[in-house]
Amino acid sequence: MSENKSITEPLDLRYMQVGISMQAGSMLPGASLPSHFWNLEFITMIGKNQDGMTCYVKFEFKDREVLTLKHGGLEIIEVKSETESSAMVKVLLNGPIALLFCEDNEVWWVSPTNLTPNGLSLTIRGTKKGLTRIRGRISELVGNGFSVKLGAESMHSPEFRDMLPRKQRTVLDRAIAMGYYSRPRGCTQRDIAEAMDIKQATVSEHLQSAESRIINSIGF
Repeated sequence: MSENKSITEPLDLRYMQVGISMQAGSMLPGASLPSHFWNLEFITMIGKNQDGMTCYVKFEFKDREVLTLKHGGLEIIEVKSETESSAMVKVLLNGPIALLFCEDNEVWWVSPTNLTPNGLSLTIRGTKKGLTRIRGRISELVGNGFSVKLGAESMHSPEFRDMLPRKQRTVLDRAIAMGYYSRPRGCTQRDIAEAMDIKQATVSEHLQSAESRIINSIGF
């Protein structure tokens, strides 16, 4: 009976968002990419193996000549379409962070994921164990120079929300209802503050405390 239950139960997949600052990632081979591109937007993964992740990426740039250069952590395979300032490109991501995902079948890059001069914002989907592993391995690469946020699925979970103080839970519930944890984000902290007639700083404090408590409780 227990075997049938384990087969029929849905897989518990969650989202996690990781932010890596340019300073923390300065030693990675892709650190120079923002000096050539205003924005690199991950579109979708095509496949992965021990050599890296093959993906479609949208580039935004000032000079299209950057498409002809060699870049660390990224190999341009084919330019699918382009304008004067942007291009849709098939690439091989072969930097150390991308290779972490090639080695683990329980985690995947998903959209929105962007690399800008401010750093890497990476959205990850995976199992709880997979997300825990990948967070630890990213920490081994960049130390403590990254931040973690959970996705809407985790924030919706009663097991996490019930552990929160009443005020944190109230603000979190409103943030979830207004789409703060959706992708793309449906509102700002200012919007939540206006809807609840409280200060934005109060919203920020309660959400940060709630997120920290939930993240620590599940080992992310």
